[in-house]
Amino acid sequence: MQPEQIASILTNQPVVLGSLVAVGLIMCFVGYRIFNLYSAAMGFLVGLLAGIYFVMDFFKEYPLVVILVTAIVTAVVFGLVYEIGLVITGAAFGYFVGLYVLPHYSIYAYVLALLFGLVNLFLERAVTVVITTVIGASFITLATFMAVNGMQIYDVLGDPKGTFDALFSNMFMLLLWLSLLITGIITQLAVYRGEKEEET
Repeated sequence: MQPEQIASILTNQPVVLGSLVAVGLIMCFVGYRIFNLYSAAMGFLVGLLAGIYFVMDFFKEYPLVVILVTAIVTAVVFGLVYEIGLVITGAAFGYFVGLYVLPHYSIYAYVLALLFGLVNLFLERAVTVVITTVIGASFITLATFMAVNGMQIYDVLGDPKGTFDALFSNMFMLLLWLSLLITGIITQLAVYRGEKEEET
């Protein structure tokens, strides 16, 4: 299969919308429960980016091997060392919130990244539940918004802030997002409480 064919499949509208909804549902309703898996996936992506950087600047030979090894090692570290996943998840969330809320003052994105990273380390259950639910609710709402308006993934990636501004200015989409957010938080806390009661 050629790279063009793979790109065509990955940007196919039903595939994009289906993936957004599936990942959104998982993150929204069981994000905290599967945090180690989610953390390992995030570690894989971080390792992938780091591997590309190493290949470009240091290791010119065997680039695919370097990228894969870096991605796998980082995924294992993130999956096994729980605290790293917590800090990186909180920091990434805080950074993107800062960029969205104050796009002209990027220094505050770094401040929020540091703040969320530290807070998620010490209040991991509450903050991780909120973060995963916000991400999940946003994915599902974005998929709905894209389907209703006939938007492609290229439109979203080309102007993510404009897309989310339009999404949140739509009353129906905002109500959908808030409903998913509240339901997701309640569901995740109920599941966690049920698991703790079974353990005791």
